[in-house]
Amino acid sequence: MSKKKISLLLFIAGLLAVSTYVMYILMVAKDFYTEEELVEQLPLITPKKEIQDIIQLDEKTYFVPFLSDDGSYGTSIWVWSFGKWECVGTNSGSGPTILANNGNSYIYWNIHPHDQVREWEIYLTSERNYSVTNANSENRVEVYFPKVQVKDTIKLENESFGYAELSPKWKDIIGSFDFNPTQSGLLPSSHYYIFQYQAYNDQQKAIDLEHTFRKGGGGTYTGDYIHHMQQVMLNDLE
Repeated sequence: MSKKKISLLLFIAGLLAVSTYVMYILMVAKDFYTEEELVEQLPLITPKKEIQDIIQLDEKTYFVPFLSDDGSYGTSIWVWSFGKWECVGTNSGSGPTILANNGNSYIYWNIHPHDQVREWEIYLTSERNYSVTNANSENRVEVYFPKVQVKDTIKLENESFGYAELSPKWKDIIGSFDFNPTQSGLLPSSHYYIFQYQAYNDQQKAIDLEHTFRKGGGGTYTGDYIHHMQQVMLNDLE
């Protein structure tokens, strides 16, 4: 083998080695921050914060609840992105919130203990709808979307914060909205769904998160990781 070919092979091998190392650095998550580092890294909502816990949800996702000096119960979500841990969402007051990352989905929260929440009812809902495509042609397609209302119940422990994995059946239902089979192939769905919640105390009474939201709440978010939920209107349920 000529020296030219050997040099070319060595160059290719070196390039592959460097590329593999760079991919490893970017893809494989390093050790997460300590409490002291987190206090410094958290976006400035209030000057002083106390980390309540550091919870690893999966290899590339952490949930860090914290207390602020104004008495707010905050949340922060961290994901491994392009070779570093990045805070993609932080809030000084919120109800249950949905997180999606790395193919996994979770519901997380940190609420004021004075609200005395003992149970979440989480709803996936979608209203009835009817659509017509190509109405004035022989390829006319009519699609009816039935009402969807799915409920999950999450029991809370004694801590103000917690999380639960999103039910797999919800993922299947959401996937069924994306495309609808018709004679002409796959028809993109215009049918929308929403996530909603209701809090209950230990006497099974529906309650509002008055103490959690007493300062209004607020936060910062990047990317498409965090999906907020609204409180359900119980009269709208069937």
